[in-house]
Amino acid sequence: MAPMKKTMYNVANSVDTYRSQLNDDTESSTTSISVCQNFDSQYIDKANSDLNCERAIKYLSYLKSFENLNYRDQGFRYLCYWIYSDALKGKESFENTLNLYKEFHRKYEEFYGHKFDEYLKQFSTYMLENLIKLTDLYKMFNAFKGSGGNSCTNHDQVQQCAQKYIIYVDECYAGDDTDFCDELENFKQTYENYLKSVKCPESVPKILPPIKRYNAAAIISIPFSIILFTPFDLHIRSLLKGKNKLHNNINQETNELIYSSEKSNTNYENKKYSLLYHSVE
Repeated sequence: MAPMKKTMYNVANSVDTYRSQLNDDTESSTTSISVCQNFDSQYIDKANSDLNCERAIKYLSYLKSFENLNYRDQGFRYLCYWIYSDALKGKESFENTLNLYKEFHRKYEEFYGHKFDEYLKQFSTYMLENLIKLTDLYKMFNAFKGSGGNSCTNHDQVQQCAQKYIIYVDECYAGDDTDFCDELENFKQTYENYLKSVKCPESVPKILPPIKRYNAAAIISIPFSIILFTPFDLHIRSLLKGKNKLHNNINQETNELIYSSEKSNTNYENKKYSLLYHSVE
């Protein structure tokens, strides 16, 4: 089994590690935090604002005790997810979620006199949205794993996971968030490994579609003569219409390459770069 890829979204499949700390309301953890008394924010319901402020500050104190910066960083990301899903019940925008997250950090700095350096670098509303999608996807799949043993009793649930995954793969292709794509690959591996051990109906996919990648640098460096074997040739020829000298050179180079290539190899290249052509268009 290939190792899981390291991404900014790894926390999506390990939420229980952090969640237990945020929801710890035992007597030993309920020390009053003065800066949270009468906590007032336009983003959060007043009824639970003090409690959620205290939870966030104690949680940040917990993260500070770890020297592992990646553990902290993943923990910060989970705090954003928790604010959106638990504290705000999904009723506020991603932007307001991040604004409340920053307010909690300011309260923490005010109370402890400590400021986290670069506590959440390069994290945007778009990334928060992807984190929420991935976390909910893992939560649904883990709920399926925990409920049916190897009998696949809740197969509708795992089918929903597969459907959501396919939707997110399309979003991966359309976007430029490499970590999002990598975490989908991690999910695919987790899904497929588990489905090997359970007996599900034929309608439940055992294998998920792969994440196909196209290397931009490789595309740019493709020899011009090879490009002529693809449908892209039609576009190039139309642009070069009337330029007889260059056109003749191209035809000569094409003929030489066809002559020196075996038929099977040519078919392979056609299929390969046909896919590339459609991705470029």
